[in-house]
Amino acid sequence: MTQREAYNRLVELDRQIVLIDHMEATLSWDQEISLSPLGLEERSEQLGYLAQLRHDLASSSEMGDVLAHLEGVNDASDVERGLIRIRRREYEKMKKLPASLVRSISEQGARAHNSWVAARQAGAWSLFSGDLASMVALVREKAALLKQEGGGLYDGLLQEFEEGMRTDQVARLFTEIKAPLISLVDRLASKTVDTGFLYGTYPIEQQQIFANEVLKAMQFDFQRGSCAVSVHPFTTTIGSDDIRITTRYTDPSVMDSFSSTVHEGGHALYEMGASSSILKGTSLASGASLGMHESQSRLWENMIAKSPEFWQYYYPRFKELFSAQTAGVSLDQFVRAINKVERTPIRVNADEVSYSLHVMLRFNLEQMIINGEVSIDEVPEAWNEEHRSLLGFTPASIKEGVLQDVHWSSGDFGYFPTYALGNLYGAQIWEKVKEDLPVSSLLQSGDLLAISDYLKTSIYERGAVNTGLETLEKVTNRGLDASLFTSYLEDKFSRLFG
Repeated sequence: MTQREAYNRLVELDRQIVLIDHMEATLSWDQEISLSPLGLEERSEQLGYLAQLRHDLASSSEMGDVLAHLEGVNDASDVERGLIRIRRREYEKMKKLPASLVRSISEQGARAHNSWVAARQAGAWSLFSGDLASMVALVREKAALLKQEGGGLYDGLLQEFEEGMRTDQVARLFTEIKAPLISLVDRLASKTVDTGFLYGTYPIEQQQIFANEVLKAMQFDFQRGSCAVSVHPFTTTIGSDDIRITTRYTDPSVMDSFSSTVHEGGHALYEMGASSSILKGTSLASGASLGMHESQSRLWENMIAKSPEFWQYYYPRFKELFSAQTAGVSLDQFVRAINKVERTPIRVNADEVSYSLHVMLRFNLEQMIINGEVSIDEVPEAWNEEHRSLLGFTPASIKEGVLQDVHWSSGDFGYFPTYALGNLYGAQIWEKVKEDLPVSSLLQSGDLLAISDYLKTSIYERGAVNTGLETLEKVTNRGLDASLFTSYLEDKFSRLFG
């Protein structure tokens, strides 16, 4: 087998894996949106079966033979090297994990998701704790198998979501921004800002009209995507031309729902842009990492859609749709209200300043859980203790505390740090965008196309050819600098609130 024949076969095998990923995403979407109450048992088996098929293909002897033929190849393109890297990385990982374990985690994830939903609705930890304990046992087994020399249990889990990033690196980055963020929250949370008008009754149909208009301006292609409602907003790729997002309308503030839609729209733009003609249908047609993915959703949600310039253009349309709710509310009042910094217990509704503190809480607690430093029964109080330390108060209920996030039900330990890494990546990318484009005038005129095209060309179309850290360096011509995030916040919020 020549190297060219080996690479062509690698592409064929990779496309089969992507098809399985898309099938799994379809079943997961259906479970989230419309699964019948009694359909869970077989759905968990269906997802487990697909997980085992994927594992067997990704770690097959043929995959190993193909990768062996491509060892040391030095005349490949960037795209070819990227695909070889991804497939070799997963091959080596899957060879360490028994198919039975991979299948068990998938099946347990389907069961635990439903018990999480029930526990959250009832506000009862006991409805979820048993399934969580089973999942944690499986994840610990997985972490032990992925553990590398000199690393801890958590490192292997983190690497699944942020290739090339170690636990101690994340800890250093978080330590660098922790004190400035706590200081900013202390200074800004006491500011008197009238936000009452955001908590009135806003008809959902009109909310959808406004959100869809913004999504279209962002270049969300409704011929390739759609938006639905779920308990926890998310984005999923069902197919190269079928990228779906969800939002929710149960949050108290109208801006929470709008922000969720824009946030997920940012994820979808990345997926749509990565499905270019070269990358389409391969594992490269996705984000460089979850941190880089999150950088784009956070950039669109906060740096663009909460900026004064954005609302100079969009606030008249918002007032037209919601004239009674915004009567007597000036543009300046509105912008200050949607950027109010406050001590909220809910991560997805947290303001731009305090959000990363919510992520640090989960990062700290996940390590304690995986390392066995807290038992499952002790997790709710450990959560509250971390919450008091970082955010200064205790959540009023368990629904506002440890039961608010879905991620642990699917075994996604190591995922949460990427949310705050996304803030760091996003601030550095936004600085570069502002150097290259007249951002203020574009936003004031409602021209989101120019910004979307810039991000598509510089980031989205690169897909996963490089890691998140490598992509950041290629786009901004420098390594990750966490101080840019806190500098961005200091500048924005001093202009807004003095």
